[in-house]
Amino acid sequence: MHVLVTGAAGFVGAAICADLSARGVPVLALDRHPPRQILPGMTAVTADLRDPVALAAALRGRGLTHAIHAAALTPDAARETAEPDLILEINLLGAVRLLQAAAACGVGRLLQISSIAVYGTAAPEPDGRYHEDRSRPAPQSLYGISKLAAEMSLQRLAAPLGVALSVLRLGPIFGPFEQASDSRQVTSPHHQILMAARAGQPVTLPRAVPADWCYSRDAAAAIADLALHPGPLPDLLHVGAGRITDLPAWCAALAPHLPGLRWQVDAAAPSIRYGYDRDRPALATDRLATFVPRRPTPLPEAAADWLQHLAAP
Repeated sequence: MHVLVTGAAGFVGAAICADLSARGVPVLALDRHPPRQILPGMTAVTADLRDPVALAAALRGRGLTHAIHAAALTPDAARETAEPDLILEINLLGAVRLLQAAAACGVGRLLQISSIAVYGTAAPEPDGRYHEDRSRPAPQSLYGISKLAAEMSLQRLAAPLGVALSVLRLGPIFGPFEQASDSRQVTSPHHQILMAARAGQPVTLPRAVPADWCYSRDAAAAIADLALHPGPLPDLLHVGAGRITDLPAWCAALAPHLPGLRWQVDAAAPSIRYGYDRDRPALATDRLATFVPRRPTPLPEAAADWLQHLAAP
């Protein structure tokens, strides 16, 4: 077994690489940029999804069996209008090129990391959640549109190319390996709060922002479990926390570790950025639970773990 992870220098990709490495699974970590660290069993390779020739060369002869496509460009509203062609080039065409290159190398299973953003303004089901088999996507952002287009394109092409495809729609994430980058300019509110608190700055929240916030280690573990699952997988799965938490609860979890943390809610003058003007429904994770029977990390444990991660050399 040899697993390709794209976007390996980014937030989700780095978390997946760390989880697979801890399991002793050989990983080929691909990104436009070098990874922040080389972990045991991990080989780094630099390639750009916009260059199909270089991408094919980077994968050829590696003995790859599985692929997790986590590379993506996650823009804010300003970048959507400034660089729409780049967003589509990476999120849509990059996914298609990755599938072609992976198939040519004999990869048998591909997990396409998608997003809750594909649901956009769609109404949830009566239980207040989005469900894989009933909820219809209605993306509003170019990011959501590009991710849905990538899903549909890969679903059309994977079987003829001999690749078993599963699309994983990821809910909102926070945790270790998160940082601002050219691919992800605005970090989660949790990351912003943590960085401000460590710098001794006051925190002003826009609102409570209740959501199914998923700790990055939990998401990475679920994705790795699915990649390594010995049997067939559904075509579509949600990967989320399976619970609702909010930003005041995160501040409370951090407070014992950062006694100087001061926070308040003021929608008129927030210091913490959040890109949505309304709270989003949660993802139903019943289907995921049949394959990955894990419990979400409690917020106090997540706070302690993340601070320990940041303190590590």
